[in-house]
Amino acid sequence: MNIREKFELSGGITILACVGYDSKLDLIGKKFSLVLGEDVRQTLTISGERKMLNQKSNIDQRAFEISDVVLLSQEEVQSGEWQLVSA
Repeated sequence: MNIREKFELSGGITILACVGYDSKLDLIGKKFSLVLGEDVRQTLTISGERKMLNQKSNIDQRAFEISDVVLLSQEEVQSGEWQLVSA
């Protein structure tokens, strides 16, 4: 899944908006590696899913809740090159 947006909420929750996922899979509670090419930055666990604003215009995206600190800057996210890969 490619990461398109990152939102940091109070309480240490991060929301990652992603595209390129299999909509039939339940991803809650699953571990994913945050990768760029062969560089693995960290392993994250998806703790939930959020409803996206403007879902009709972002129909190909899902917003995943992460309780871990996501070590990814806004510039890195906006590059569109970082992915979540099943760990």
